[in-house]
Amino acid sequence: MSKRNTLLLLTVAILVGCSLVQEQRLTTEQPTKTLRVTIQEDSNSGGLSVSHPHLPGNTLSYLSCEGVLYGEPTTATPLFEVKVSPDPNAPGAHWTVTDNTFSYTWNYAEGIKVDFVGTVTGNGLRLRYTLTNTTQKTLKRVLVHTCIPTTDAPAFFPGLTKSPSEGKGRVGRYMGLYNRTYLWSKGRSFNFAETELGRDEIHLSFMRKGRTPIEWEWWINGPETFDYPFIAVQSKDGTFTTALGFEAADWASINAGDERACFHLFPVFGDLEPGESATVRGCFYLMHGAPEDALRQFKEDYPGVE
Repeated sequence: MSKRNTLLLLTVAILVGCSLVQEQRLTTEQPTKTLRVTIQEDSNSGGLSVSHPHLPGNTLSYLSCEGVLYGEPTTATPLFEVKVSPDPNAPGAHWTVTDNTFSYTWNYAEGIKVDFVGTVTGNGLRLRYTLTNTTQKTLKRVLVHTCIPTTDAPAFFPGLTKSPSEGKGRVGRYMGLYNRTYLWSKGRSFNFAETELGRDEIHLSFMRKGRTPIEWEWWINGPETFDYPFIAVQSKDGTFTTALGFEAADWASINAGDERACFHLFPVFGDLEPGESATVRGCFYLMHGAPEDALRQFKEDYPGVE
């Protein structure tokens, strides 16, 4: 064999080898960047299940709409009504799935239409809510009740501990979540546990600075406030964070009173006149890193949010 042919064969072998290595790298690395998102067929809150390939055995529920709050004083649509069929051909409300996007439309009998869109990204869901007032009256201060239970995510779910409130007939045993859940004020984070009511209130909520307090159901507002529409929960080992942020949000809370051990951030749509629509965008994250990393990601995704 000539030197030329030998050199040619060697070059081809090197190119093929590099191609195989590249193909193998893509095959092994690509799944680590992909979150798994599925429809919760039995959900009554427009639920999606979200899991991360590096957190096997952990599933977080993104409950997109437990209800809509509105009015002064605050009232709400009936809770746990948003039952969306996974069958795209089903009559009534159903999920539409296109590529990496999940969407549905829900019409409340009270005259509020909710259009939800969630698009899967490398570290969570990019969210878009559009609410329309289909009544003949103005709806004041409209908010969506989102919810993220940690029940099926042991990396985040707090262990059973006796809370100070139990002696008063309360049942809160999941306040371990308070130590790892953060809001931000004046550029600095604070967790629920370090607040004035963080030792014994099992249904603890906080208002955005300057907003009129929302008084609704079992929630108790602490005296502290947040000034950036973002809430983050760190995993127990500190390696992962789940978080929720919106362009506009007025209320944040944790339910530590039962096994849902859930956290919430309520996007706000302002006052809606008859026939008027408003849209609020945001992100739900499940990602490597600390709460500050999730906050930094949100600011990159929504640089105009203040």
